[in-house]
Amino acid sequence: MRVARRGTLYCAAMIPFSKHCTAPREAQYVQESLASGHLSGDGPFTRRAAAILGAHLNGAPVLLTPSCSDALELAALLCDLGPDDEVVMPSLTFSSTANAFAIRGAALRFADVDPTTFSMELPQLQAAVTPATRVVVAVHYGGVTRDIAAMRDYCLARGLRLVEDNAHGLFASCGGQPLGTFGPLGTLSFHGTKNVSCGEGGAVVVSDPALLERAEILREKGTDRHRFLRGEVDRYTWREVGSSFLLADVLAALLTAQLEYAATIQARRHALVQRYCELLAPRAAELGLELQQVPSGYQPPAHLLAMLLPRGVERARVLVAMRERGVQATSHYEPLHLAPAYRPPLRRGALPSLPVTEDIGCRLLRLPLFPDLTLEAAERGAVALCEVLQQLGAGARGRAT
Repeated sequence: MRVARRGTLYCAAMIPFSKHCTAPREAQYVQESLASGHLSGDGPFTRRAAAILGAHLNGAPVLLTPSCSDALELAALLCDLGPDDEVVMPSLTFSSTANAFAIRGAALRFADVDPTTFSMELPQLQAAVTPATRVVVAVHYGGVTRDIAAMRDYCLARGLRLVEDNAHGLFASCGGQPLGTFGPLGTLSFHGTKNVSCGEGGAVVVSDPALLERAEILREKGTDRHRFLRGEVDRYTWREVGSSFLLADVLAALLTAQLEYAATIQARRHALVQRYCELLAPRAAELGLELQQVPSGYQPPAHLLAMLLPRGVERARVLVAMRERGVQATSHYEPLHLAPAYRPPLRRGALPSLPVTEDIGCRLLRLPLFPDLTLEAAERGAVALCEVLQQLGAGARGRAT
């Protein structure tokens, strides 16, 4: 139902941007965890969730963490960085990607992104690497990338450690290989906005077996408690400086239920993305929209629906107009190289010139996408966006003349 207010039509029921999808066994598993008395980390549900994830990731070991931020910090610890070392990553990412390596004392060198995938691809990586580079962090925006295999080979040839920030990319694959397994270390997110969620949660994917034992030690307060629990030592001791990166088992119970329901979640998300694209792609050129492109041979995760608004159309006005039509659209990352925190010693030299990132940062728009969203609601969101762009685009053309 629509109601009029000051000459504008407002929808009575707002379509939210994101909403948790309840899996059938969530309450059962949480209750079982509570009844077991094992609420802390590395309990039975942690093992179940890690096993399911490992099966999705070509058998790579998975260590659950309280968040993807913690997973990135654990990965950074494993990289043994010093103040003379440099880490290359795209500027179009969340602050957690940068924080994890900044707190290790490394300098950050931000790279530009590809204008079609919105991710750092091989050309942007090559342009950013310097002799001081030790680590490369590939951030798969929306779980989409084109050159990850080529970037892996590039890093291997130069002795650079590749870390995949795969917060968006669980269930995505490139050439049949799951994202998060191309580098020796990958990270996952189970935040409330992700495809599967336990509210807050993350994981480190350890594809390099040589790193696994140390990863277990650093994750468990710097002790070899894992070896003790496996009966490999008769007591555990403090081996090196680490931290507490364990997900509570009661949250792992929630995650387990979500992972068991993932096939249904993914089917619904892909159906919504397909419907959005059916409605928006034919009108993209007319409206000036640029949809994120998925490369051939790539299986996307249907994590988000990202697009660039036409140049000259103010995003703030689009967001307001969409809300007036009952659709909660949102922007996304602000470029980190322009953020106040990016100053020496994190930054070496002048600010980088990253024109694509800056262009994307001010034009990026996302539409609602979650499993319980109906196809009719997605259609309403797509139609609303087309109406708004027609109206604002006509106004902009009128002012220009």
